[in-house]
Order: sequence, then structure tokens, then C-alpha cells
Amino acid sequence: MKKITTITVALLAGLTLTACGKTSSTSSSSTSATSKKSTTSSETTSNGITLDNYKSIQVALPNSGTATNEAKVKSMFGKPDQSTKTSITGLDKEATQYTWTNVGKTLSGATVTASFYGGKAVAKAYSNASLTPNAKLTTTTVNGIKQGDSLSSVEAKLGTPNAESISGSGALSAQIINYTSIKGKSGASVSFTFTNNKLVTTTKSSFN
Repeated sequence: MKKITTITVALLAGLTLTACGKTSSTSSSSTSATSKKSTTSSETTSNGITLDNYKSIQVALPNSGTATNEAKVKSMFGKPDQSTKTSITGLDKEATQYTWTNVGKTLSGATVTASFYGGKAVAKAYSNASLTPNAKLTTTTVNGIKQGDSLSSVEAKLGTPNAESISGSGALSAQIINYTSIKGKSGASVSFTFTNNKLVTTTKSSFN
């Protein structure tokens, strides 16, 4: 259990760095390409990766749940812009993180990443999405979010986040969502951290 928990923390740390636009790993252009693409893949590549495409990816730690395979994600998203090898404590192989920027309107401006170990998705994230501000996203609604609230209930109250990172599944899952378009609070942002779909930490910036 301690070993798997360490993996979850390491994955989430890597995703957080990606969301902030910083990484210590060396990136290189991905050389993998799918020789035959389905109609769905062609449409996704042409119209851009949608929020629904992104949400359809299931992530899980090795041997702890059902995860989407690498081939399916590449079929949906098209050829990645970059691939990065990342060493993760507790795993005998490096995880591979792919990056895409060919996004559609529902993820406008975002960079999307997905990390794979043994061909299965162990983490996913998007960052810097320039989404239409939700009228409900105010200081009052943010302050109404309480510890223990579910991820789905927070998103229902505040709308789609500008950034998100998810690793693992079930009791060993870790999720961070971030909002930067707080009505009436220029420059303000708020991040929520969840474990097993329950809010454990809220971090506010420039709310005073």
C-alpha cells in the first residue's frame, strides 16, 4: 500500500508541474504514428480534442483498476506533439507522457497530456484552458465549497475548470482542479485537491 501511495504522489507532482508549464524532463518529438485511423480519429484530429474526448480517458494505477490503453487515446487524439520519459518511484519502467495542443472549442487554448505505464493510462491533465467564465463562479460560490464535497458537486457549482490533473483511481486517486476566472476578482484563482473524489484541500490566491 505504501508503495502504491508513493506512485500516486509522484504522478500528481509531475502533473502539477505540467499544469504550471514547468518540467525537468527532456522532451522530444514523438515518432509514433497510427498508419490507419478510424473515422472518429480523423474527425477528432480535424475538429480538435474536445472536453468529452478528454473525459472519456480512464486512468488507474497498475493492477488497481480499469484504464484506457495508449493506442485508443492516440487513435482519438492523433499524433502527439511531444513525448517525455518520466521515472516514477516504485515502478520498474519509465512512464511516458504525451502532449497534444490540437484542441477544440471546449478546451480552447489548453494543452492536454496523458501518461502511460505498460500501455495503460495512469494519469491525465489539461492546463491553461481559456473557457467562457461561468456566471456562478463568484467569491460567494467559491466560499460555499466545503471539505468533503465531491469533485462532481464542485464542478456542478463552479463549471468547467481552467486546468485539471488526475492520477490513479478509487481510494488511491488524486485530482486537482483550478479556476482562474473568478467574477469580480481579477487575477484571483482557486485550486481544489481531491482524494477518492472527496475535497481535502482548497488553495486560494488574490482573494483579499
